Amino acid sequence: MNTDSSSNHLNTINAVLSLAYNLESYPNHLFEAGYRISRIEPKLSIRIPGYTKPKKVEPDIIFMSDKRALIAECKTGKYKTGSNLKNYSSISITQLARKGIDIPTEDLEFDVGIFGKKNMDTLKEKLEEEGIHYPQVVIDDVIQKKYGDDFKDPILRDKFNEPVRVMGPPLAIVKFSKDSPFKAIAPYALNTLMSWTISENGKKEFMPRELAEEVLGEIWANFDEEWQKDMTRKVKDFLRYSKTHQLKDYLNNNGEVWTITIKTHWKSRKKFSNDSKLLIHGFSQKTLYDKFKPQAGQSKGT
Repeated sequence: MNTDSSSNHLNTINAVLSLAYNLESYPNHLFEAGYRISRIEPKLSIRIPGYTKPKKVEPDIIFMSDKRALIAECKTGKYKTGSNLKNYSSISITQLARKGIDIPTEDLEFDVGIFGKKNMDTLKEKLEEEGIHYPQVVIDDVIQKKYGDDFKDPILRDKFNEPVRVMGPPLAIVKFSKDSPFKAIAPYALNTLMSWTISENGKKEFMPRELAEEVLGEIWANFDEEWQKDMTRKVKDFLRYSKTHQLKDYLNNNGEVWTITIKTHWKSRKKFSNDSKLLIHGFSQKTLYDKFKPQAGQSKGT
């Protein structure tokens, strides 16, 4: 996944997650319907009739209310339906329980919804070709179900059938993903490192997982275990890069244990801020180079 598509997908995920918050300037359809965020990007193994081996599915978000579950798939850019999207309707309570997901009732009813920002007409056609008829919601300047079947939940059906204009941006609930470039991670990680040294008298020992969890905040607990491992590796790679570049005077590690050291004097903190800006600028320059560099077999003049 390239950085542009990664960013777009993350924006769509945040737009859908924000529907479960009670915000003044952003629609709160899921909040009003009693849904809460249960799990983000779980990897499930389900049994499909006619197949001897279980199928792997990885929906973007699972929301839960007291009686219902909503499986949400977020689509962006050049839509690909994915080979297992049709199998989302086969997700059961058993598979969710195996992943440690809290089940509010044994009579849990499931809805599957597809959420996208643009080119929903193209996606609709692809879904129809594959016999997929889940509710399809446009989530852009206006939020409304445009295509597919109605939601089974009567509250969701009423909420999404009527167009609602978006008056403000969604929350940045998930700040970055495993596919995000370092420049997306840097501002959050660097601010956290600075804050730690202020509260720890200039020096702080930590593990990469601790930094990832601190940066992402309370939503961390809603991510699948595999995703948490991926994010920890991403943060570790960020630390390794930073240690060998502009932050070599501040970062050290002994195996998995890292240390950030910034002297308490204001000049030392000012220097760290300046070095951090240089680090971020370097990430931006690298992104531009990667975006426009010639592909394999292509000359610079083409």
